Amino acid sequence: MSCTSNVPPGFFFFAPIVATILAEVIGHYLHDTLAHLYIRRHQGRLEPEARLTVVYLALPFLLTGLVVLGFALERQWHYMVTAVAWGMYVFGTMVVSVGVSAYQLDAYPSESGEVGAWINFSRTAGGFIVAYFQVRWVAKVGAEACFGTQAAICAAVVPIIVLLQVRGKAMRRWEGKGPGVMGG
Repeated sequence: MSCTSNVPPGFFFFAPIVATILAEVIGHYLHDTLAHLYIRRHQGRLEPEARLTVVYLALPFLLTGLVVLGFALERQWHYMVTAVAWGMYVFGTMVVSVGVSAYQLDAYPSESGEVGAWINFSRTAGGFIVAYFQVRWVAKVGAEACFGTQAAICAAVVPIIVLLQVRGKAMRRWEGKGPGVMGG
């Protein structure tokens, strides 16, 4: 980071805070708007898979944030570029995680306790283990390759979202779970 005082680097850490607040505010209206549009187009019914549409809107922020963050760290770009990239990543992550969580809870309402526990476990475990490998990974392959790989992994799971949107209801019926399914 190229600066001569401690104040600008301190402000750097406001990036994820601002991104989180923006994601909460924008995400609230975005999720509601997408749900209302779906309901209007589908005779008043909201299928859980409709909650996943938000992933496509948030993914560009998440992917761009990861890629630019890798370049900014490796090439030592201005700290504000790093802050904006970090903010984009956090914004995308927040919006995606709410959509995926809403899908899971809507798809399995009778197991909401278990679903919530698994969501919280995966968030906690995922956030916790990063500290054990991220720094060494960056030191070994560089920030561009490290964050680029993470962006590629995020993009590579999009077919799973598509599969869930296309076949999710049939998959829940097959397993005998979910809204509108006997025993679900």
